[in-house]
Amino acid sequence: MAAGSLAGTALIVALVFSLGGWAYHHRGWSLHDGRLRRAVEQHPAAADITVALMGEPGTRMLPTPVSEADWRDFAARWPRAPLDLIRAKRQKWPALRVFAKDDVAYVLFFDAEGKLQDYALARERQ
Repeated sequence: MAAGSLAGTALIVALVFSLGGWAYHHRGWSLHDGRLRRAVEQHPAAADITVALMGEPGTRMLPTPVSEADWRDFAARWPRAPLDLIRAKRQKWPALRVFAKDDVAYVLFFDAEGKLQDYALARERQ
């Protein structure tokens, strides 16, 4: 009886921690997504968004992938990157910059005038 109660308690504790971890990652993801969605609505210049992002602690600018080998390296570093979505957006907005904040990469797409038009997020891990 005691072993069954202990196993049940352990199962409940594991479930609580699992759900807590999921909620933490989901909230972080939605914060990144929301802030970039709001930025796209304003269409800031590349220089302005770069200064704003680099002014935040922990944000770093990443080398912009150019070749297919560069994109394979990016995908290896950011395995949760939506590469098909990024390729499609690159066709429409070929100018881009890449930043990392915590475990998320921001791929920002700019028009010919250097105004932010779209973005994609890539998660380092689940």
